[in-house]
Amino acid sequence: MRMWIKSSLVLAVLFLVLAGCGTQEPQTIHISVAASLKDVMDDVKPLYEKEHDNIKLEFDFAGSGQVRERVENGAPIDGVVLASAADADTLLKKKFISEKQEIASNTLVAVMPKKSVPTGDIKTELAKARVIAIGDPASVPAGKYAAEFLTKEQLMAGVKSRLVKASDVRQVLAYVESGNADIGFVYQTDAMISKKVQTAYKMSNSSHSPIGYYVATVKDSDVADEASKFMDYMEGAQAQKILKKYGFGAAN
Repeated sequence: MRMWIKSSLVLAVLFLVLAGCGTQEPQTIHISVAASLKDVMDDVKPLYEKEHDNIKLEFDFAGSGQVRERVENGAPIDGVVLASAADADTLLKKKFISEKQEIASNTLVAVMPKKSVPTGDIKTELAKARVIAIGDPASVPAGKYAAEFLTKEQLMAGVKSRLVKASDVRQVLAYVESGNADIGFVYQTDAMISKKVQTAYKMSNSSHSPIGYYVATVKDSDVADEASKFMDYMEGAQAQKILKKYGFGAAN
């Protein structure tokens, strides 16, 4: 009888241990991402989670300046993907991250509603536009690049009063899609996903700072090792294939 009780206890303990292993919750990694990468991350998430069944990815999307501010303000973020070297460098300088890795590049374009007929000259286009949409240069990299272009081409003074500033690049796209803006500055990758706009003009790379995308792990993350593995994944062949699918270029 005593042996039977001992055996039963051992089996009961083993059952509880195995049951606990079977119901173990996956580890959540929270990544704050530049808005222009939403479609990429929608594709990456199921692939990564399938390969890493102990991991659950959580994303939020915003302008890179807003992402940086969230990290600086202590939001529970494990890693970032930024469309701005300046924001990544600020986090480096303030020691919120220890390194940054560039994973992709992009092109700045001007989009117009599908029904519009471009003149062929962006200066003429901007002169006649009633409303011009750009991301807020203070927090949206695409807006900063657009402002650099307008300043370099000596167009800023003439358009300043007609600029509407958006919280991220996808909002710029929405303004043009809805007809609330006649023209807007977005990334080539954003223009590609919309059936309601056309790419009217491409900006020369020499007219603004280089457009790069950077990944980094937040130093005080409780899951820093797992977050770093995801950042490495974004440099790998599978993630790079998805980036290329959506029109992103190779890292500069």
